[in-house]
Amino acid sequence: MVASEDRTPGSSSLPAIDRSKPVVAQVGSLGEAYWTWVHEPEPGQPRFFGSGLVESCSKTPWWVVPLLWLPLFTYCLAASVAWHATPPAAAASLALLGVLGWQLLEYLIHRFVFHAELNSRLGITFHFLFHGCHHKYPMDKLRLVFPPVPAAVVVAAVYGSLVASLPYGAALATFAGMGYGYVAYDCVHYAVHHVPSSALPGPLLRDLKRRHMNHHYRDHSKGYGISSVLFDILLCTQSA
Repeated sequence: MVASEDRTPGSSSLPAIDRSKPVVAQVGSLGEAYWTWVHEPEPGQPRFFGSGLVESCSKTPWWVVPLLWLPLFTYCLAASVAWHATPPAAAASLALLGVLGWQLLEYLIHRFVFHAELNSRLGITFHFLFHGCHHKYPMDKLRLVFPPVPAAVVVAAVYGSLVASLPYGAALATFAGMGYGYVAYDCVHYAVHHVPSSALPGPLLRDLKRRHMNHHYRDHSKGYGISSVLFDILLCTQSA
C-alpha cells in the first residue's frame, strides 16, 4: 500500500518505512538512505513500538519535566546555602555559571551526539530513537522533551562530574543551575514548536523559534543551540 509507506524520493527501489507498522524496527534497514529520509519532516505521530507498554513509556508530556526536576534542583540550591555554608551571592553566581554550562552541554550533545551519523543498523536505530524521530516528526508533541529515564542518566552524570571536581556546596549550586538550564531548554524547545510566534512573549523567543524552525526545515547542519544562540555564535554555526 503506497499510502502507508515512506520512500526516499527518487529511489523507489530503496527500503521503505510502512507507517501502518511500528517504525523503530524498520529504520535500520534504510542504511545510508536513512540520512535523507530522516531530514524530510512529516506530520503525524506514528507508532514506534509493538509493545503497548514500551510505546506508552516512550511518550512524555512537556509538563513532566518541570514537575519532576524543579523540586530536585531547588532543593540542591537551598542545601548548598543552608547546610554547606555557601554564601547566597556565591550560590547565585555558581547557579548562573551552571546555566551557562548547560547551554554549552546542550550545544555539544545536539551537535556531536544527536547529529552523529552512525551507519550501522544499530547506530541508525539509536539515532532515530534519540533524535532522528524528532527531525522526522517534529510536531509530535509527546516525543519532544527528554523522557525521565534518559534524562536521569544525563543528570546523574552531570552531578557525579561536578561532585568529583568541586567542593560539595559549590557542586550543588552549580548542579542546580545546570538543572534549571535543562528545564528551560526542554520547555523552550516545546514552546518554539507548539506555540505560535504571535503568542510567544518577547522577541528573544520568537527569534529562537525562527532559528530552530530553520534548523528543522532548511539546514540541519546549523543552529544547534535551542535555548540560547550563544555557542552557535561563538562556534560559527548560527542558523539564518
